Amino acid sequence: MAHLPPGGPRKVAAPVSEHSFLAAPRAAGIPLSFQRDGFVTPDSIRQTKRLLIGIEGESDTGKTEFSMSSPGPGLGICLDRGIDGALNNDSPPAARHNNWAFKIVQAPLPTQAVQRAYLDYWQEFYKWYKMALENADSRTVLVDGDSDSWELQKLAEFGKLTQIPPIMYTNVNAARRAMYARAWDSGKIVIFTNKVKAEYIDEMDKNGNPVMGNDGKPKRVKSGELERQGFPDQDYLFHIQLRALYNSDEQQWGIRIMKCKNNRSLIGQELWGDECNFAGLVQTVYPDVPLEKWGL
Repeated sequence: MAHLPPGGPRKVAAPVSEHSFLAAPRAAGIPLSFQRDGFVTPDSIRQTKRLLIGIEGESDTGKTEFSMSSPGPGLGICLDRGIDGALNNDSPPAARHNNWAFKIVQAPLPTQAVQRAYLDYWQEFYKWYKMALENADSRTVLVDGDSDSWELQKLAEFGKLTQIPPIMYTNVNAARRAMYARAWDSGKIVIFTNKVKAEYIDEMDKNGNPVMGNDGKPKRVKSGELERQGFPDQDYLFHIQLRALYNSDEQQWGIRIMKCKNNRSLIGQELWGDECNFAGLVQTVYPDVPLEKWGL
């Protein structure tokens, strides 16, 4: 089944040296038995600069370019068929790093294949995903098209995207969370890009009550806003969620902080122009952490 990680049991990446109890002085009051049994101090965990970022946005709003401003060497696993637009840019931003390599997985779109074929492509994607996270030289890993990978995972599991009872999602949801946990376990910077779609909300009458349809359910109407496609529980798993923006009048790219576990007061803040890159983001969210700690 698609919800079982290909290649056998999940391999846990070896801890980086800073994550070892032996790599840091023993804190006052910490018993030696903690060190002996393999427990780690908060300080040693904080020294590991892992970071999970989700970035969503419409087409051509700079999601991939933002990702490539992250410290390299970087590996990208691409399901989004829009990757060519970024890589063919003859005048990339100054913040882009050139020590990146990519693997493109051209999976079939819905209705183009049967379930067995989707399962083969899902296993191919997951194989490269694991290889990128386990590669000792990669500092940043990009999943370009995370919403496409979620769609592919469901097609591999069910053979379709609609009319699936919620109870059937138990295993595939658990496998998805394990996939993101693997990214966290890697100790790397991992970035996931997502498409957006029109947001729908309940239609309300003049008294503030939902308008009911003939099926007995509230009618749904477009709110005029956009929402992220893909796995719905990302907000609980990622450190930072961003919205990629483009101002056509100023011809500038930007990002808006949608979620931020480290500092909720930053939600809604936007970074434009020369600040719209990885360095600008981490200096905003983690002002006390030198850029060298991230690998820049």
